[in-house]
Amino acid sequence: MRATQWLRTVFLSLFIGLGLCGTAIAQDEPGGGNAMGGPDLYNNLHHGNTSGPFGAYLSAAELRNWPQGSRRAVPERLVRERTAQILAEAGTPCDIVAAYNPGATRQRKEIYEIACREGPGYLVVATEAPAILNCLHLAATEEAQRAADPSRPVTSLCLLEGNKDPAAALRPLASRIDPACAVDQAAWIGRVGEDQDRYEIGCDGRDGLWLQTPINGTEITDSFSCLDLAAMGDACKFTTPEEQAATVAAWLPADGPACAADRARVVGVAGGSRYYELACGAESGLILSLTPEGRFDRAWPCAQAAGIAGGCKLARAGP
Repeated sequence: MRATQWLRTVFLSLFIGLGLCGTAIAQDEPGGGNAMGGPDLYNNLHHGNTSGPFGAYLSAAELRNWPQGSRRAVPERLVRERTAQILAEAGTPCDIVAAYNPGATRQRKEIYEIACREGPGYLVVATEAPAILNCLHLAATEEAQRAADPSRPVTSLCLLEGNKDPAAALRPLASRIDPACAVDQAAWIGRVGEDQDRYEIGCDGRDGLWLQTPINGTEITDSFSCLDLAAMGDACKFTTPEEQAATVAAWLPADGPACAADRARVVGVAGGSRYYELACGAESGLILSLTPEGRFDRAWPCAQAAGIAGGCKLARAGP
């Protein structure tokens, strides 16, 4: 994928004068949301959506025959028909590939589960004003609550096989941002404001990303590479320093400088060009630049890069 599609310029601005001597950097963090972490996920990101079958969490006391007990389940054909109508009326996109009726609320309102061809699946509580609950959101909430209290009964989890693999669910969305990303891990990690969900994507062997969609939507409204997030002080849970280094090192031409890359960082942006530092193991590192079109431009050994945003910070500036 072209680097211009991958790397953000809106939150990094580096002004490098003639001769690459003067620098100034400004950074803005992605608005709202947090990385997943223990009970803070539940307490801080759900904004009150924990009060029963209309919210993001259904307690054991509010469930009846969950999963299917003695009651007679609604046939899959009817589940598909009923949920398709509810989703259409709510404007929630989902090409239903599987459907299930795991139980009902104590008020005898049916709960339906559906898996979608792309994006998260949902639990749909068929009340007068139906609740549509993101399965990946529920899984993250459950994980946080179990971490806080391992003895708490498991409830409100999606049970269909298609809803148990976040990487598979989010792979079609991630490919829109980075077609080369082989998604190996993924999770819902936060709510941004009142109308956005945030997900983290891990890519096998390369830099990962965060992406945002409308709540219960699949349109990508924003995305951030993990390299750029690290420059802002955020950390991606599913991306390693080695994967980030491999991503940057891959931009070097075959006849370019040799580098056994093990770490990388974003240096900044100037005039549309992007600058990165690579640490090269025991050897001296380098700073490289990409053109505004995302092609490799040139590289400087750390010993010659002191005037670029303060020079190398990951590697020794050897000869």
